Amino acid sequence: MWPDVDTADITDRWRPLSPEEEVTAPQRIADAQAELNTALRLRGLDGTPTFETTGELADWETLYVATVVASVRRYFLNPEGWTEERESLDDYDATRKREAGSGNLFFVDADIDRLVPRRRQRRGAFTIRLGQT
Repeated sequence: MWPDVDTADITDRWRPLSPEEEVTAPQRIADAQAELNTALRLRGLDGTPTFETTGELADWETLYVATVVASVRRYFLNPEGWTEERESLDDYDATRKREAGSGNLFFVDADIDRLVPRRRQRRGAFTIRLGQT
């Protein structure tokens, strides 16, 4: 089972949403979670991982929610995906560039990497038995 994310998480971590954003936020959150969950499944993580302590689990859940919120925030800041828009008045000149991946919900590999727990290497002494005595 994956952690729940809702519009309150966006307002807590960013700002109050406009009425238009309030309407679209639940669907954008669901879309972002579906994309993130699929990416995590492709990395072998099938639901919330198990940790040795509840503190580690709470940290992971907070990071998951923050990752979804960051994706939705990027979408709301630039829904059309423009990186540059320039207009000139004399001798009219217009420049528009669309950023690859923007205007859509997306996650970079670093977002996914942070959510996939790494196995800790076992440290300690070991014994090699050379023969019977």
